[in-house]
Amino acid sequence: MNISPALLPPLSAVLIGLLLLASPAVPRGQSATTEIAYADVRLILDALRADLVPPDLRERAPAEVEALWPGWVSRRNTAIRARVEAGDEDSIIHLLLFGSAFTRAPRASDRDLAALASNPADGLRLLRSRIDDFAAAIVAPGNNERLQFARRLIERRGIDANTEAGRLQLRRYLDQRTQAVGGSVLSSTVLDPSADLTDKLTVFRNRGLSADTSLFIDLGIERALDAMKAEGLLASGSVQRVAIIGPGLDFTDKLGGYDFYPEQTIQPFALMDSLLRMDLAADGRVEITAFDLSPRVLRHLELARERARAGTSYSLVLPRDADRAWTAELVDYWRRIGNWVGSDTTPVAPPQGAGRVEVRGVLVRPPVVLSVTPVDLNIVTERLDQQFDLVIATNILLYYDVFEQSLAAANIARMLRPGGFLLTNNRIFELPNSPLAGVGFTDATYMSLPGIGDAGDRVIWYQRQ
Repeated sequence: MNISPALLPPLSAVLIGLLLLASPAVPRGQSATTEIAYADVRLILDALRADLVPPDLRERAPAEVEALWPGWVSRRNTAIRARVEAGDEDSIIHLLLFGSAFTRAPRASDRDLAALASNPADGLRLLRSRIDDFAAAIVAPGNNERLQFARRLIERRGIDANTEAGRLQLRRYLDQRTQAVGGSVLSSTVLDPSADLTDKLTVFRNRGLSADTSLFIDLGIERALDAMKAEGLLASGSVQRVAIIGPGLDFTDKLGGYDFYPEQTIQPFALMDSLLRMDLAADGRVEITAFDLSPRVLRHLELARERARAGTSYSLVLPRDADRAWTAELVDYWRRIGNWVGSDTTPVAPPQGAGRVEVRGVLVRPPVVLSVTPVDLNIVTERLDQQFDLVIATNILLYYDVFEQSLAAANIARMLRPGGFLLTNNRIFELPNSPLAGVGFTDATYMSLPGIGDAGDRVIWYQRQ
């Protein structure tokens, strides 16, 4: 069985041209985003089964849908953006379950998670010391940025942790959210084989939009690029402009839960590293546009750029759980990632509660950081008036229903040059007359999980026709 990291417990040459190294890159002017127009989705509405079309657009005459469309797409944009907050709520519970910086209690085990799903009272009892430690840490977060973020989030929920009543309310909130989120961790690892294809490909459509990310999928992307080059689909120097949809932040993953280093983004620098290693970057340089909905992710990238303009490198901390059976390929990738965009540095030492973990540290050079431009964009409802050679969308499209995925595919196609590629580990529905056609795929296995099997990704290559 091959399982995407998105479904895990819970559960993807010359370094830079001399000219780029000599003078910091100046980001190009950002074009305005454009909401997807009715003309772009008319074929989608005609091709989809009626039950896959939103109810408020179903069984209406085309002229009526066209009149309704501007209001509908504006409302859907707002609704999707509201899901970011729910994803942040999930993230702080993953921190509660697996983090080590705020407690000496052991990380949540499979037994604990199974108890939350089958007998919530027992599950909460098993995790009581961890929940209480997390609540105390939120009350006094100190300089810990993750705990400060959790504090701000609960304050937005109207919880005042400075009062006794507020602290009692906080514990009730954490109990409820731990039961809801933790209880779904193991159930998300394996999909029912008899489930409808639509359910499999849109499994997180009712969840909050999580910004969490990890290193694993970046190996899957590198394997895909290697294979595409070997097959002649990508040539040396053919990639100049790349878009990443949802680069995310390593806040606390759903497998290791490491929280002993600052939040970081990985995929933009991992992708640049792969493109340079394979000599795919045009003139030894690539411009990367990072699309995201999360203000937190966008601000993180902009702050990194501000520091890079002052000559400060970006620090990557790459942990490896020594108790997990990583494949030899993943271990090799972990050992060399960053060699083309930065240099090794002394890593942050993990705390005792983090378990058996090896850590690599990489300093990403400022010009590489400045080659990444963050852009606030909702890929379902918006696009940028620019064309890219390559678009990466990993662990993101499964958060949307079939209609929303189809809108996203239309926007992606508009932003790809003819012959350009979308790489994703989420299969999308290829509707009649779709400008995106599947032309291949690559499988990558990352590790073996007890009782579950091999965990990995299938990265599918779609080409703009």
